[in-house]
Amino acid sequence: MNDQKKYILIVDDNINNLEISATILKDEGYLISLAQDARSALKQLDRMIPDLILLDIMMPGMDGIELCRILKKNDKLADIPVVFLTAKNQPEDLAEGFKAGGVDYITKPFNREEMILRVKNHVDLADARKKLIEANRNRDILYSVIAHDIKSPLSSISISISALNEGYISPDSDDFREILSHLEKSTNETSMLLDNLLYWTKLKTGVIPFMPGKSDLKSLINESAELLSGNTENKNISVNINIEDDLTACFDDITMGAVFRNVILNSIKFTPAGGHINIEGAIESDKARISIKDNGVGISRDIIDKVFTRNEHHTSPGTDNESGSGLGSFIIKDFVHKNNGRLEIISEPGEGTDVRIFLPLKEGNGSTNTGN
Repeated sequence: MNDQKKYILIVDDNINNLEISATILKDEGYLISLAQDARSALKQLDRMIPDLILLDIMMPGMDGIELCRILKKNDKLADIPVVFLTAKNQPEDLAEGFKAGGVDYITKPFNREEMILRVKNHVDLADARKKLIEANRNRDILYSVIAHDIKSPLSSISISISALNEGYISPDSDDFREILSHLEKSTNETSMLLDNLLYWTKLKTGVIPFMPGKSDLKSLINESAELLSGNTENKNISVNINIEDDLTACFDDITMGAVFRNVILNSIKFTPAGGHINIEGAIESDKARISIKDNGVGISRDIIDKVFTRNEHHTSPGTDNESGSGLGSFIIKDFVHKNNGRLEIISEPGEGTDVRIFLPLKEGNGSTNTGN
């Protein structure tokens, strides 16, 4: 079992059985919740989703098999493994339980070692299934970003190189220098995106460690803005940075560096030529707050909900028809969440966008909720 304690709901109308099974599993480090009937179990499931349910078959009112059928019809509860507790071992009873969606059974009176092993096996299997689902989701996100946000700039780079290779443009012309500038910008942005995606993938798969610690925010913001100075100069966008000296917070430098670079890049992308971006940082309550505010085109509420709430991949051309080349917004949210931070988006179409990032001042003093 991993370091995070697993939560098990035990449902049995016999209080003695509840006490015995709860004692056995508590001794193994599990968190336990008890219910003596189906209705009480459903109320508890409204409040918390367990990792495993031990469910008595024979109960007054709604029996365990009928409760299991209800659970398997509920999208939020369907994936919870159900192990039946039964004093009977007739094949027909067990067959009905498996048809209802149960994954195993434990007979009464309980054998301690059998219960421990069966519970551990199904908790481990459920963990493995969750990891597989998450891995598939991450793969789909990665493919989506590659398809949308890398293919487009690479196509643009290829077209520009072809134009130069054909020799139709004089090396001494303004057009030639403009194409070279475009190539440099597109190549740098694509390289940055690939670096971010590679790091995100390695972090998700546990290949590299996540290392939060006390870090200087002003230095990281200045560094992020400097890396994108070519983009701001090309659009004549002014960037004003006003961050308190010695403003520190607890975060992982690499993930939050990726967040700041991509938020600033998005601000540049959606701010018209001659516009401005203001970056401010200060302590607010028990957190460090960074605000990246532009006077660009703004974002509608439905787009904010789509990319930050429902984890959908969405890309739009910039004010200079820039292609989508920033890190997916859902990955930005994932990085902030990983750092125990909070993300807020304040925006109206035509009024600009204010992205606010809140980070804990010290370890263990953050929020794992990500809002917008």
